[in-house]
Amino acid sequence: MLAILLAAVLGCQDGELDRILVRFQQRREKVRTEGEFKRLLADSRLELENFLKENPKHKDAPRAAFQIAETYLSGQDYDHAVERLQAYLKDYPSGADAASARFAIAEIQVDKEKDAEARGSFEEFAKLYPNDDRTIFARMYVAITLQNERRYDEAVEILKAARQEYKSRKESWGAMMQLAVVYHVQEKHAEAKKTLEEIVSDCPDKEPVEIARRHLREYLKLGREAPGFAEKDIDGRDTSLEKLRGKVVAVYFFDPAGSSALAEAAFLKKAREEAARSGRAEELQIVGVSIGTDRKDMALYKAQARSDWNLFFDGRGIDGKFAQLYDVRGIPAMTLIDRKGRIRFYNIAGRDFRNCVAKLLEEK
Repeated sequence: MLAILLAAVLGCQDGELDRILVRFQQRREKVRTEGEFKRLLADSRLELENFLKENPKHKDAPRAAFQIAETYLSGQDYDHAVERLQAYLKDYPSGADAASARFAIAEIQVDKEKDAEARGSFEEFAKLYPNDDRTIFARMYVAITLQNERRYDEAVEILKAARQEYKSRKESWGAMMQLAVVYHVQEKHAEAKKTLEEIVSDCPDKEPVEIARRHLREYLKLGREAPGFAEKDIDGRDTSLEKLRGKVVAVYFFDPAGSSALAEAAFLKKAREEAARSGRAEELQIVGVSIGTDRKDMALYKAQARSDWNLFFDGRGIDGKFAQLYDVRGIPAMTLIDRKGRIRFYNIAGRDFRNCVAKLLEEK
């Protein structure tokens, strides 16, 4: 979330606000810990607030107000960020950062799972700023909020329309990739494969093509019986897929030192909590496999993630037994297995994961 701060520094003028932003960047380069970063944000916020208080009519006042909101965004204090962004829009409705403020509010609403509010915000953004480069993403976000609510047909139509309207832009392939995900969570395999094959054959960018190819490889496994295993986890507990038959099982591979590891643990925990509220806590089992090679990272991950599921570590990365068994070539790598031991979904996260888990738990 520091992009706006850095952009302001790079385009600085000879003014007090720009000196504040330059000092922030200079200090940012020396920060080594999360605590130091939070203190830096607090110090910079105080400087910005003092500037705004002392210069309420200054030409840079709107920019200072927006940068204050950015410090909250950077610190992931989203409640205060929304308050500041809304205040900015109230005070400076035509300000240079109004579009960014609206987009940021909508993203926070998605993060907080306020789908209807987020959808309205993104629709308003697209209407107000039709020529903004982010409008295609706003359209895709609208589809995602519908997908979260399992309104899949509506999501499909929006993604198809976005692909057609922005066909000349490379971002339109992101709409196609999201379309494949919507088909996947509905288990409309033929439609998903057709979409992925179109990406492989027509997309000029290498990265989306490689991702689509990986997805197509995974589609070959859907409906098959999941590879069996019987191993001791890091706490010495015996765990086997055969003994978990009759339960819904998620096997996920992660890097305990990676930036996404704790976020993945968060949606896994949320799925467990939802299963518990419906009286099915034991019917959802999670098996986490580290592809890291340092056991110290694993211990720290377990403490921070507060995971209450089986964790495995062999120190061999993607050359390990589990990774080879499940043909893991990188992360993310997630396999969701139904009560009969069949592979039903792969590489789903967040709301999609929780929705698919709920679907499999309903099955007998």
